[in-house]
Amino acid sequence: MNSEILYLRVNKNCNAKCFMCDFWKNAETEITQEQFEKGLQQFDHLKLVRFTGGEPLLCDLLPRFIKTCHSGGIMTSLITNGLLLSEKLDCLAESGLDQVVISVDGPQPELHNRLRGTEGLLEKIEEALHLINNRYPMLHTRVNTVVSHMNMPYLAQLAEWLKRYNIEQWSVIPVKMDGYDWKTKMSSDEFQHYYGEFQKAVRGSSIDMLGYSDTWAGNGTDFWSGKLSIRPKGNCHLVEKLSFYDPFSDYIYPCNCVPHRSKEFQNPEEERNWYFEHGHEYCRGCEPLNAYCADFPQTIETNVLNI
Repeated sequence: MNSEILYLRVNKNCNAKCFMCDFWKNAETEITQEQFEKGLQQFDHLKLVRFTGGEPLLCDLLPRFIKTCHSGGIMTSLITNGLLLSEKLDCLAESGLDQVVISVDGPQPELHNRLRGTEGLLEKIEEALHLINNRYPMLHTRVNTVVSHMNMPYLAQLAEWLKRYNIEQWSVIPVKMDGYDWKTKMSSDEFQHYYGEFQKAVRGSSIDMLGYSDTWAGNGTDFWSGKLSIRPKGNCHLVEKLSFYDPFSDYIYPCNCVPHRSKEFQNPEEERNWYFEHGHEYCRGCEPLNAYCADFPQTIETNVLNI
């Protein structure tokens, strides 16, 4: 395959109990060296491998995988809840890691730790960010934030928190839980107020707002009422650039969001072609960054760390 970006699942278990995710309920699993090599061998022109899970820092072989990619000229990134990041940081950096993507949902420990179901989590993230800024300033940093009614009032404060820790990029992702209805969680006036505060906080910010992250709710009203969903405007060009490999099912998906959906296909190539043509009709609730890259794939050509 000709994908430039590969999301690679290295495990299916997690050490955080996030309210929107059930990975913490899974038994311990870990990709083998053979599965990792098989995954890489299926792609010819990789520029970036992003390690995901579960929680990838629970994978003992992760530093070895990063070294393999680094020695082959492939950039590496990982998505983490950050609980083990300060403990593993030296090994990750020495192995050649290029980027760390940390999930942060609030600027105060009591909020973030509650949403992620883990005591002391934000404190550990802040510890890791201090280490990165002091020891590894060339390690690129990004924060992913899942927005719900529980943390939306604090998005503007979170923007200031990100500046304090020199975060380079911010990806904002509205919660995608089945049956989640914004208009039953807060009033339209409340939604518009907090959304306006967020947009004011990031306007002209030094933080790179990825994709449609700065306008994730459009004009606010339609998104709040359920009339607007995030999705590509036309053909999904993202699937031409990105793949998601799950070694536990030995299947290659055309996008990192697709494994959460249940549509059946004969093979990966049929699925990729179908999503290219029909993703903008089917994928209601795409991530703002993915939808943007589907509409403007040239942003990936500029810098693969933009996805």
